[in-house]
This record gives sequence, structure tokens and C-alpha cells, in this order.
Amino acid sequence: MIGWLSTRSPTGVDNLAPYSQFNNLTFDPPYVMFAANENSSGTRKDSVVNAETTGVFGWNVATWDLREAVNASAELLGPEVDEFEKADLEKEEAKLIGVSLVKRSPVRFECSYYTTLRLPGSSPSGSTNIVIGRVIAVHISDTVLTDGKVDIGKVQPIARCGYYEYTVIRSDSVFEMIIPGDKTNLAGLEGNAEQIKALEGKKANDAAEQTSVKEGEAQQS
Repeated sequence: MIGWLSTRSPTGVDNLAPYSQFNNLTFDPPYVMFAANENSSGTRKDSVVNAETTGVFGWNVATWDLREAVNASAELLGPEVDEFEKADLEKEEAKLIGVSLVKRSPVRFECSYYTTLRLPGSSPSGSTNIVIGRVIAVHISDTVLTDGKVDIGKVQPIARCGYYEYTVIRSDSVFEMIIPGDKTNLAGLEGNAEQIKALEGKKANDAAEQTSVKEGEAQQS
């Protein structure tokens, strides 16, 4: 999935750029990351500089319907250029942080900056900055919900495969597989922090009861 990242410079210029190296890292609390290769001159991308300087960034899901705007916002431009305006995208101010979000994007995150890991490359553009942030707010449009869950088939997110090739996820390409084993691990795959805590608490209580029973049997013998 593409990380369509929105930031704002210290001087108030909005920035928007897509990054194909984007992923979630954990869920309790939720963290995400994006990797931004440096320019051929060795300068860092505006998204990285702005996130580090202001301490925040936004994520907007890149969808099939928005694919042309995603591509337009990928052009390498100066920090004085507002990619929202260049791509003709309507903005919506985030609720908790000082960035603009893509109004038409059906799923958006507000993130607080955590850290940057720089991986040096063999050339200037081979070096990359991995930016990690904590998700502090999530916005989901009712139009992509089915029975209270995000319906990926309705979202139709796009992803970059490599070269200039992309793909889109639609309803007929989504399938479900449930991994066998411990229910606690399954709850982790669902990102259900409350269910995990309940299951872990039950495990701890069961273990304590078994220990108590064994101690009692030992004393009786």
C-alpha cells in the first residue's frame, strides 16, 4: 500500500507525496513508517524534513479513483510548491495536528513523529530515510465500511509493484485465511488490543490457579 504523506513546512507550505515503501509496524499503540530515498544531490525529501521539523505528518490512503492525483503529487518539486494545489486536491485540516489531509481519501491517519533511521547507500539517491510515527487519530469514511469494518474492496487502494507498474485491490481479489493456533496471536493479527489484554489476563489467571492447585497438592502429600 502506498504511503501518501502530507506534511506542512515551518513556513506554512503544504506538501503531499506518495511513497511506495510504507507499512504499519505495530498496533498497541499503532506505529507506521515510510521510507524516502534522498535526491540525486543527496538532499532529503521535503516529507522527511517537514515531519522532523514540525513533529507531525498525515497519511492518506491512495485509491484507484485518486490515482492520477497520486501520480501528479509524485513529481519532484521545490519546497515552496504546494502539491495539493498542483494536483487539484481539496484539503481538509487535521483535527489534532497542523497538516492538511486529502479530503477525498476515505481513510486518513494523523501521526506524531517518533524517529528517523537513515540507511546510507552506495550513491546519494541510494540513501534512504525511514521515518516512524505514532498514529494518534484515524478518520474513516462511512462509505468504505461494511458491518463496522473497513471494506478493502470498497476502498480500492493502489500499490506500486515496481518499475512504472501499479495494481489495485478490488472485492474479487480479497480472500480470508485464519491462521491456526493461539487465539491471542489471532487477536494480534486483527490489531485488537483490548481482546489481547483480556486473553493475556485470562492466561495469567489460569496459570496462577494451576500453580496454586499444585502447591496445595504438594502440601497435602
